[in-house]
Amino acid sequence: MKISTFFILFGMLIISLYGLIEISYYSSANQFITDNTNIPYLEIPKIDVNQPINNKSVDYGIYHDLKSAKPGLGTIALFGHRTLHGSSFLNLDKLQPGDNITIKWPGIGNVEYEVINSTIVQASYKLSVEQGNTLFLATCYPFGTSNERLMIRATQVHIYPLNMSNKKIDNNPQYALIIILAFFIGGIIISSIYPVKEEQHIIFLATIIITLFLIITYIYPIPPTAIESKLSLINKIIGV
Repeated sequence: MKISTFFILFGMLIISLYGLIEISYYSSANQFITDNTNIPYLEIPKIDVNQPINNKSVDYGIYHDLKSAKPGLGTIALFGHRTLHGSSFLNLDKLQPGDNITIKWPGIGNVEYEVINSTIVQASYKLSVEQGNTLFLATCYPFGTSNERLMIRATQVHIYPLNMSNKKIDNNPQYALIIILAFFIGGIIISSIYPVKEEQHIIFLATIIITLFLIITYIYPIPPTAIESKLSLINKIIGV
């Protein structure tokens, strides 16, 4: 096998692992939402966020820190990823003072907040959850790294009655199928244009095998943390 073929196969493996994180997210996030009339939601119109809040892990979308209070009852802290895992807080840095944030929480109501400010803190920063009726949104910073945290602080302004009967779930598992299809098509194209003719079949077979693996993990999701541990190991080996 030529060294160029090896690097292509290695690149396909890395790409498939990153894709696998998203596939696992989209195919498994909704399993925690069996009754969407009893699930809290976060809405941020300015950055097009309209997603359920879970109490399991930030790897399944927007996560409510259980050490913090529920909205309207004290300080609430919500965490989300900027990259991968649905990228719930991808554009969190675009929020400005005065922007509106709404938490729809069954049993409590439609709780509205107004952004006060944003700050950058160290990843080791410990947030105090004794700051009154305040909302904190936190995500990684800068984009693509986890060296620091971007924190948005908002103050509660109103609570209204809530009707969740027709709430739409925003975690669309069809995105997982799009990722799988994109990987398959990309692999087929690479195998067909690869200049080393006698090794095109190797790339083709790798594409088929990895695609089948992605389909299986779509049906039977792998915990995202397990995938990320493998990626971290590979990144350390290659010095990334």
